[in-house]
Amino acid sequence: MTVQYSELSWPQLKAAAELGSIVIVPVGATEQHGHHLPIEVDWRLCATIAEASCHAAAARGVRALVTPPIWTGFSPHHMEFAGSITLSTTTFLGLVGDVARSLWHHGFRHILLLNGHGGNANLLRSLVQQLRFEDSIRVAAASYWDFAVPFIQNWRRSGPGGINHACEMETALMLAVRPELVNMSLARDATWPPTSSYLSADLAMGAPVTIARSFAEITSDGVVGAAALATVEGGEELRAAIVERVAAFLVEFATWDWASSV
Repeated sequence: MTVQYSELSWPQLKAAAELGSIVIVPVGATEQHGHHLPIEVDWRLCATIAEASCHAAAARGVRALVTPPIWTGFSPHHMEFAGSITLSTTTFLGLVGDVARSLWHHGFRHILLLNGHGGNANLLRSLVQQLRFEDSIRVAAASYWDFAVPFIQNWRRSGPGGINHACEMETALMLAVRPELVNMSLARDATWPPTSSYLSADLAMGAPVTIARSFAEITSDGVVGAAALATVEGGEELRAAIVERVAAFLVEFATWDWASSV
């Protein structure tokens, strides 16, 4: 049975909602990823992981569907590099919010906004609050890599700063998902050391303080991370680990009752 929301008819989707099916909305971006990766990285990886996670959940008896990806996000920090596309804060919140409102309207009560772009993360957290307290709509949101941070710390070959943007992680995953679009002869390691111990330049390493920078301020070609360390084998291993962990969440998510203390 397909997990693609868009491949179903409206009666099939009505039945899916009545059965309590989960719906994943992949939220990505279309933006530069250095010289060695295409600009589709964020939405492509997010959509691919979402689809595979739905299949993995189905193998455990949980029905989950994935909508077409939201292919552009909040990326003003990449706009000095040609080809990047950004939404304004207002448009982003309105677009993703309206997708969630539509799904809720049709009876879906387990909606996961699965994020694939760091620049979207804080806005999605705000949207979860807005939907709950302004619209009485409950959704969950998460970035796909956050499900596997402990695994990533053991998986990575790079040190601090090696996983950020067009980096070891994203390059490895693209080698596993769309290898024909990756040019490893152009990949390079370009870690950026933070200017303060209160900041982090690594997606897998948190920090207490957040600031805003244009990527053009810290990199000449758009790469921040250890892209040259990426391998196909590493990408396949990481993809499988992330899918396993997202699917495990879907299995639990299916049991959540918003009327309870969850």
